[in-house]
Amino acid sequence: MADPAPARCGLAEVIAAGDAAALALRPRARGWRGAGRRWYARAHDAGPPPLTPPSDSAALPAWQKGFRNGAVFAGLALAVVVALNHAELPGLGRVLVDLPLAVLISALVHLPQMFFTGLAWRALLPRELRPSPGAMMLLRWYRESANALLPAGAIVGQAAAARLLAKRGVPGDLAGATATLDLTLEAVSQFFFTLAGVGLLIIGIETGGLAGFALAGLGIALAGAFAMVVFQRNLPLALIERGLERLSRRWAWIRPDSVRDFHAALLTLHADWGRLAAGTLWHTASWLLGAVEIWGVAWLLGHPISLTDALVIEALAQALRNVGFMLPGALLVQEGAIIGAAALFGMPPEAALAMALARRAREVCFSLPGLFAWHRAELRAMRGAKNGITP
Repeated sequence: MADPAPARCGLAEVIAAGDAAALALRPRARGWRGAGRRWYARAHDAGPPPLTPPSDSAALPAWQKGFRNGAVFAGLALAVVVALNHAELPGLGRVLVDLPLAVLISALVHLPQMFFTGLAWRALLPRELRPSPGAMMLLRWYRESANALLPAGAIVGQAAAARLLAKRGVPGDLAGATATLDLTLEAVSQFFFTLAGVGLLIIGIETGGLAGFALAGLGIALAGAFAMVVFQRNLPLALIERGLERLSRRWAWIRPDSVRDFHAALLTLHADWGRLAAGTLWHTASWLLGAVEIWGVAWLLGHPISLTDALVIEALAQALRNVGFMLPGALLVQEGAIIGAAALFGMPPEAALAMALARRAREVCFSLPGLFAWHRAELRAMRGAKNGITP
């Protein structure tokens, strides 16, 4: 019987067999060099790790950044007070002793302010979709916390609050449209509030060279309100859609056509004058309460002023504060605006700075737990979405 024909082997099979034999005969490498080569071989054979979408915990550094910013703001504000008043430390000591009560007054006034601004947003929603006033106040609290402690917090907080509102059964385009329009009504009401403050200033006192300061605040408020309204009514839809289309190639959940639904909902809200008027009135009431806060804190610090003067200070300070909207809490811009506005009525810089410090301390005290509550609300919303439960 003839011997079987030898198996035919190609060049690739010969090379593979030779490599296997050489690998079997080569002594096993020892030491850290050998361990490194073995680790590289296993990693190379296993291939690259699978791509996984970022988890929800990726947002956690934002919370940590907010808490860190809160501590930094508190320390920085105190350092500024000491640095600017080092020659009058005895008087400064009295100011700091009164500061906790000033913060308490600021907090007691700010609670109804948040309630009113929550009602302003709620007024823009259809009656059948409106959450409770308490729920809207919580959403406003989350937004303010982001605004106080995170960069560009007004935008970040408003987007997050709109997302949480959508989790409560409000359509996403309507939630985004009402959140955007609420921000616009806040700017419009601020313009009228600033206009009233400038009018009272011009009628009540000799402004002299400070008239330009007052008119600057009015101009900033007007420009902000006008720009927001014009931009909303003339959104560059095609440009935004192209940008969203590019983003959707990486994140499949993004819908490029969603901007048209959002714009349609926004224009529908613009035509509802009843809701617009209600939202503007609630925001105006909130601005007026800010003047009560200034009046109460100034009285406690030993520099009593009238409610009219407090309204002028609050109106101008809030208008000038908008210059620092990209900074967390308009850091230092808010303090400078309050000091400059208080100077119109002869308030000493150390007292005005203490008044600004009381407001900053209240913001930090409200915003630190607000960030934590916002984080918990996001987690509850995610768990509810998985279980089919509306928060």
